[in-house]
Amino acid sequence: MLMEEETCLDCKRPTIMVVDHSSGDTICSECGLVLEAHIIEFNEEWRTFATDDNHNDRDPNRVGAPTNPLLKSGGLATVIEKPKEKSSSSSVSKDDISTLYRAQNQVKNHDEDVIKEAFREIQRMTEALDLDTVINSRACEIVSKFDGHVNTKLRRGKKLNALCAASVSTACRELNLSRTLKEISMVSNNVTLKDIRKESVVIKNLLKSDQTSSSATAQAIIINTGELVRRFCSKLDISQREIKAIREAVEKAENFAFRRNPKSVLAAVIFMISHISQTNKRPIREIGMVSEVVENTIKNSVKDIYPYASKIIPNWYAREEDIMKKLGGIISSWDSAKVSV
Repeated sequence: MLMEEETCLDCKRPTIMVVDHSSGDTICSECGLVLEAHIIEFNEEWRTFATDDNHNDRDPNRVGAPTNPLLKSGGLATVIEKPKEKSSSSSVSKDDISTLYRAQNQVKNHDEDVIKEAFREIQRMTEALDLDTVINSRACEIVSKFDGHVNTKLRRGKKLNALCAASVSTACRELNLSRTLKEISMVSNNVTLKDIRKESVVIKNLLKSDQTSSSATAQAIIINTGELVRRFCSKLDISQREIKAIREAVEKAENFAFRRNPKSVLAAVIFMISHISQTNKRPIREIGMVSEVVENTIKNSVKDIYPYASKIIPNWYAREEDIMKKLGGIISSWDSAKVSV
């Protein structure tokens, strides 16, 4: 029992409280009132699993790993190891252990071992991408839905790695955290963008998360692109004034049908805003490396957006005459260089 000094609700004065760990009750030593029942002990629970034939084994051990609600067994299944050739003296014969091992192997859920391997791969990928534990938990939850699924059989190897990468990508999209497929592919084990897209379709069908509302889809694109603005501008060391202008321009760009990838539009807007500025110009090659968009795609996107530049770029950042003049001069120089070549 443990004694602590607290204020009793019945006595209305400080008194000694007795904590009975056997029953989990907190009792007032003055009036006997049970202030709290069935308390939970959060400290480590140590036990000694010493056998009668090995009296020297007195090292305390933890009771076991924490439960995992994503596994059907909770992660608390009994594991019988395969008997070794040279085993120490034991009260159980080698033949009996072999029989138990074979019997357990027949009823064992082998898919759960693959699920555990997928969990480890997801944790490695989320740590490499510096993602929050919420993303890791959601991605693991998505993969756990394939445990025992009738139409999908989990296999070790490249297909499992692609499924883990696709689950991380899906979790990022659901939680409005932008990570491009190329970023995820770079930290995965030999998984191509095609493999990730293929497994993403499988996950999408499983979760039945196909968005039917066009407005919801547009909102998701704005939120994701806004998150990309913060990351790309941070890598390019762009000032807060330019970041604000880029964010507003990207949101306005969603009202025009440019038929361009959101990353291409963002890269073009960053280039346009930075070159309108006199002090924070960024080379197109540097923007392309950060945004993972090739230079020619950025140039073509700038040409597509140029007729609407005065409507997209906020007027507090630059006047319409300056926008059209500076961007027009850049596009003319590109066309002249192309003709000369």
